[in-house]
Amino acid sequence: MIFAGVFVVAVIVLLVFNYRHGDTRKCRWRERRGAGESSWTCVQCGATTTGPRGQTPDICLRQTS
Repeated sequence: MIFAGVFVVAVIVLLVFNYRHGDTRKCRWRERRGAGESSWTCVQCGATTTGPRGQTPDICLRQTS
């Protein structure tokens, strides 16, 4: 019975983590630092953006067609 409770809690934790991080789950951001801002490139899909140094983008910027 204890195993079932632990299993249910583990599944809920995984679902919450996946829900919170689902937008960037497959993104692998690489930073190119500039003078003021950084240029970010996603290795997975090729999306590019600019932003503050050391802060990866929060969402996937992949263009869906």
